[in-house]
Amino acid sequence: MATYRAHQLTGPRTFEAVALDLPDPQDLESGHAVVRLEAGVACGSDIPRWDGSEWSGFPAAPGFPLHEAVGRVVHSRSNLLPVGSRIVGIPQHDRGLQEMFVASDEAAVVVPDDVPPTVAAIVQPLSTVLYAVERLGDVSGRSVLLIGFGALGHLTAWLLRLRGAEVATVDPVPEPEAATWGAERHFDIAAAGLSASDLDWAPDIVVEIVGHGQDAVADAIRLVRPRGTVLVMGVPRPNAVLPLEEAFHRNVALISSVQPPWREYLTKARALVEIHTDFLARLITHTVPFDAAPKAYELYAQRVPGRLKVAVLG
Repeated sequence: MATYRAHQLTGPRTFEAVALDLPDPQDLESGHAVVRLEAGVACGSDIPRWDGSEWSGFPAAPGFPLHEAVGRVVHSRSNLLPVGSRIVGIPQHDRGLQEMFVASDEAAVVVPDDVPPTVAAIVQPLSTVLYAVERLGDVSGRSVLLIGFGALGHLTAWLLRLRGAEVATVDPVPEPEAATWGAERHFDIAAAGLSASDLDWAPDIVVEIVGHGQDAVADAIRLVRPRGTVLVMGVPRPNAVLPLEEAFHRNVALISSVQPPWREYLTKARALVEIHTDFLARLITHTVPFDAAPKAYELYAQRVPGRLKVAVLG
């Protein structure tokens, strides 16, 4: 029987190459498609699972954890994902680190062939940012501070600026191109070291995009103006504790945002990527071949200036 390659996470920071039998098209569920990987991109939420800091389910299923993937449909039981089309979407069970993955038409959309696969992969994280920003309502003329300026922070700053917000960012990693992505000011220090006097204003909105065991939400509550809004986008650690009393007495509105209605927001994000293909391509700063896919996680976990998204080429 024909096989295809996959990477299997067998322990913290440890992948092994495995060979899997090709899926039988007869076993495909309605509304699903088998997709040949063209590009996959590591996400910040994958890292705690890769390094075992917030997950211990080793060995993982082959292909886990990767949920930002682009590929060509080879078998389909969905009218929305025809054979031969390029699609971007979320592989079933986050098992995208394999040459073949399964996708549902509820969490995937077709993308034009003239959008390179690495850029098309940006549709998925951009859809989560778009959903979060829309939850803030009209941001035109409002001041926004982003805590965390990784790849998702870059997309958030860019989209907020497009919508007329005044954006500042804070992250210990320097970012010489912060202004290119819409940030009028960038503080390359930890948010915990900031005060309202450092900012020269108390922002109307603070967006937390760090998560995973950080105290960034508490920083956001402290830095936002009274009666301001804190948007939480970073995935929290289990049993995270918030300074709710401080938020309560300062009349802070807390909004959390994760997992939008996928098809709706993937479609909206696709439209933005089609318009801004050349600009958004700069978010992919490194690529690795499929055989070296584990290197993508090592690179992404090391926050250094100039390194944003790392793509695995199928």
